[in-house]
Amino acid sequence: MKQILIATHGKMASGIRYTAELIVGRSEEITTIDAYVNPEDDIEAQFKEYFADHEKDRIFVFTDLMGGSVNQKLMKYAESENVTLITGTNLAVLMQVMMSDEDVTDVEIEEFIDEARQELQWVHLETEKKTVIAEGKIPASEAETGAEQKEEKEQFQNSSAKIAALRIDDRLIHGQVAMTWTKHLKVNGIIVANDDAANDNTQKMALKMAVPSGIKVLIKPVDEVIRVLNYPKASQMRLLVLTRTVKDALRIRRQVGKIEFLNLGNTGRFDGIDISEKTVLTSTIMLTAEEKECLRELAGLDPGVCMQQVPNDEKKFVKDILDKLETEC
Repeated sequence: MKQILIATHGKMASGIRYTAELIVGRSEEITTIDAYVNPEDDIEAQFKEYFADHEKDRIFVFTDLMGGSVNQKLMKYAESENVTLITGTNLAVLMQVMMSDEDVTDVEIEEFIDEARQELQWVHLETEKKTVIAEGKIPASEAETGAEQKEEKEQFQNSSAKIAALRIDDRLIHGQVAMTWTKHLKVNGIIVANDDAANDNTQKMALKMAVPSGIKVLIKPVDEVIRVLNYPKASQMRLLVLTRTVKDALRIRRQVGKIEFLNLGNTGRFDGIDISEKTVLTSTIMLTAEEKECLRELAGLDPGVCMQQVPNDEKKFVKDILDKLETEC
């Protein structure tokens, strides 16, 4: 069985665990040791007890500093074949191991570490870090040009297009999407369908920088995204489409033939509308009357649409939630 031990100076261990579980989901396989917080703590005794309890498990140990005393005390345990010790830990490498199987190879560990190193960067907004969907992969007219082409709105009511997933998320691309959903859904492209983001160069740059290496990204207004999705080559890719609102997701669903997975993650928190005017489904899903009606129609078009922040969370079907609300009213 896979086990993860995070041991650091001070409270970094419990802090990084909290953040990782916020993104990936809760994990019972993690143990944290915040060393030297209390003078009476005997960390060597804690380490000895931990490894005795897990001597038959596959253990991944994360520490903060190569030369630190915590790492030094753990090096003797790393001599065992079932223990992998990783130091200089950051959030990216921890989450990679959390999402991996217990039979992860040494080569994969090296790949995880190399990818995690790329997360340490000086952010220059004038330079792009991520790859954009190239011309030829989608229509040449869809390539990022910084200027939107005006044309008549096309209709695709009898669409034969298909995409891997559509997620409603008011943060669009962020940790939960970049680190968990892209891997869970095995996508090779992300399309952000949002009019505001498409016309804000700084926002576009920030969103692109959040995309994992090797995944293409396109940020366009909703109507243009609908047109892109109905281009034949789009159906040959595994695409995750992101919208901020239920209304935008419904516009896409009406004109895309098949969506494998339709997910309501987070919405309604940052639109400036007072919470008293909304129906609160969860702490991260708040709907205006219009959005609620759009969600009802969306669930009618696709009964499988579910509420789920991260893949480890329980799926809750939107239709059931809305039906329950009407019963209680």
